Amino acid sequence: MTAPAWLEVLDETLDACRAHGRADLAQRLHRRRDRPARGPRIAVLGFAKQGKGYLVNAVLNAPVCPVGDAPTPAVPVEIGYAAEPGATLVGRAEERVEVPVERLTGEVGARPAGSLRRVEVGVPRDLLSAGLVLVDTPAVGDPRSPRTMAALDVLADADAVVLVSDATTELGPAELALAHHIRTWCPHLVVALTKIDVCPSWRAVAERNRAALSEAGIDAAVLPVSSTVRFAAAKAGDQELNIRSGFPELLGWIAGQVSQPPETRAALLAAVSVRAAAAELVETLRLRAEAAGQEAGVDQATLLHRTQRRADELRRRNSRWQNLLSDEIADLQSDAEYDLRERTRRIVETIDETFDRGDPVKVWDEFGPWLDRTLAEAVETTYTFTADRAEWIAQAVAATFGVQYDLAEVTPPESGADQIAEVRQPRIERFKIGQKAFTGLRGSYGGVLMFGLVTGLAGLPLLNPISLGAGVAFAAKTISDEGGMRLQRRQAVAKMTAQRHVDDVFLRFSKDCRDAIRHVQRRLRDHFTALADDLADELSRERETIIAGSAERERRTARLRREIDRLAALHQRAGELGLRAGRAPKELSA
Repeated sequence: MTAPAWLEVLDETLDACRAHGRADLAQRLHRRRDRPARGPRIAVLGFAKQGKGYLVNAVLNAPVCPVGDAPTPAVPVEIGYAAEPGATLVGRAEERVEVPVERLTGEVGARPAGSLRRVEVGVPRDLLSAGLVLVDTPAVGDPRSPRTMAALDVLADADAVVLVSDATTELGPAELALAHHIRTWCPHLVVALTKIDVCPSWRAVAERNRAALSEAGIDAAVLPVSSTVRFAAAKAGDQELNIRSGFPELLGWIAGQVSQPPETRAALLAAVSVRAAAAELVETLRLRAEAAGQEAGVDQATLLHRTQRRADELRRRNSRWQNLLSDEIADLQSDAEYDLRERTRRIVETIDETFDRGDPVKVWDEFGPWLDRTLAEAVETTYTFTADRAEWIAQAVAATFGVQYDLAEVTPPESGADQIAEVRQPRIERFKIGQKAFTGLRGSYGGVLMFGLVTGLAGLPLLNPISLGAGVAFAAKTISDEGGMRLQRRQAVAKMTAQRHVDDVFLRFSKDCRDAIRHVQRRLRDHFTALADDLADELSRERETIIAGSAERERRTARLRREIDRLAALHQRAGELGLRAGRAPKELSA
């Protein structure tokens, strides 16, 4: 047996719905596909208090559905042909309970909410004998309510729908939206305008309803009917009154649905269902494609622009941190040298003061350790100053990157102040006793001789008390003058020795300090160069990721476009099936 043409199109659409995560559409199409061959099913839908139950009873000319203030079932009521009236309650697990028709309302009301799936009613009516099934649905209301969901679920199996709206008011936006939804999923729709017997202006309402449906693009006829007149005509057997009720025209429309060949009905249902599912699926994919396009367009440009700004900022930052590091290191070298020079200059001043007033012979033992200790402290202080400045420079440069620098990496080498050589004591000339005696004799000889010759003119001998006293005075002065000159020479030697030692320490540690600063400079330069390189690499990777993401988004958009084209082709094929089944297709733009 050859499979019908619509089955292939339906299967392709079914697979597309599954592939794109539309389980609801797939389930609806699946019900269409697996629907058993049987008579047509006409669903009766409408909002509450529109006379839907009255209409079904009037069509069947039997009190099957509850009307008035009686509670209506929350599940669909399927009314088919049966030789004897009967009703069956079908539970969620497809369990079946037979109940008398006259007790149907009470039995349904006694069941827990949600326990029933549907109600099946059989009545001996010729209208139903050809396999027609009328489905009375719960009143449509809140889209989230179970009643509304149960009513709309009937559309998956319905061949045609009668939308019930009373003549007191024209079709509102909600009813037009319901009509549009029905017409999307069902090939045949008629609007039954009820209660025309109590609404004198029903003709105007009917015309406005026809205009509203036409304006909304909904292919549906409007049939004014009166269930009350229908029942009165049936009771009186008045055919004229029955015609005035409008039901003969509605029954004629129902008979037209029944007379359609099953294969034509199945093809038409498949075509409409495929077109409806394809349209919803295309709309979903179109939204995804637009979202992907926006993400690949505006968002990607923003990301690339942001990355470019960061790259430009990184280049400016590289110049800033290199200039900052160079300037700060040069300043540090100058300041460190000046600091050490200033400290050693004060030491030299102290040395001068010390040996200007003191005899190196007496103070050197105390002076030497002081000088070594003071020089070590000066060097250590300068190194501490250098280390603190190096840390500050590291933090200042790191601030240009917006990061915190690890201070352990910038600590300069040890100062080595504990390795400063002790100051060498100079060779100090002492004024010994023998030298003093010799110097005194030399001075006294001149005094005795000078004053002995003068007093010899007065007849006194060369050696007399006056010449001897002068000799003693000259000896003392000579010793004193010689002692003063020797002290000055010792002080000069001590100063020169101490100053030379200070100069040696300054030269050595100023060199070491410059080396330490250059060491710091190299460490910081290497560290921040690596950091800048890492940031540049990160920006490059980010840019590549954005570009790669753009390519992926473009591929995804292309896939969505291809899928939309494929669904549009399915929509077109479904339209051709509908055309063969007697209905003009409505194109779907891709």
